Amino acid sequence: MPDTIAEHYGSTDIVQRILAAVPWAPGDVAPLTAQQLYPFDQLHGRELLATQDHAARLAPPRGSHVLDVGSGIGGPARYLAATFGCRVTGIDLTPDFVAAAQELTALCGLDTLADFQQGDAAAMGFAPDSFDHACCFYVGMNLPDRLRVLAECHRVLKPGGTLLWTEVTARDGAPHYPLPWARSPEASHVASLGALTDQIGAAGFETLALEDETSAHLELAQRMRAAGKVPPPAHVQVNSVVLGADFAERRGNYIRSLADGRIASTLILARKP
Repeated sequence: MPDTIAEHYGSTDIVQRILAAVPWAPGDVAPLTAQQLYPFDQLHGRELLATQDHAARLAPPRGSHVLDVGSGIGGPARYLAATFGCRVTGIDLTPDFVAAAQELTALCGLDTLADFQQGDAAAMGFAPDSFDHACCFYVGMNLPDRLRVLAECHRVLKPGGTLLWTEVTARDGAPHYPLPWARSPEASHVASLGALTDQIGAAGFETLALEDETSAHLELAQRMRAAGKVPPPAHVQVNSVVLGADFAERRGNYIRSLADGRIASTLILARKP
């Protein structure tokens, strides 16, 4: 059983598996685009649909600087850079993810807008007031000290900067394991909605909006089942490599836990005064 976040998420040959699934190879006449990667690099609930919704809420102006906390293999960062023309800096604890994010971003020609570094979000090396906006997509469940990470986000944001934070929160009863972010309860740090909002405030943020996105996750799953849609083999293969061979079971347990009312998907938009 993985002992750390990096061990839980880490895997090798991520870029090669993704490029084989796209398909695209160096030397092809047409350059690789960020859009070609979207079916494979949006590693959170509702995948690209969630990224589109959340990015629209953040709406960073062209030229602004966005911090992506827990940036994974760079999918949301590339979406933000390609869609809004903003600069994005991602930080992630998993070295394999950071290496893949850097390589894929360079192949897309977006490395002048998006860069990535390996590091602990609870002790970021950025100067105070460095970023216009920050986002953290479904990472909080892996944070044993969420308040420290939120405090760091507050420190590195400019006054008036916004934070978009999405996270799975606890409801009634234990969720079904294994889950996308943890294979056992000991590795999960899901908090109640009240605890999360208290920590947002304790870090110095003013909450602008709070939304329960659970129904959107369940409705999408129901639509896909009703339409008889399943992920294509290439998608299954790539996500198994990136997120683990048991990702389908873990994803199923996530939807089941949402449907049972054991957890919720929560969005918070906050501002640094």
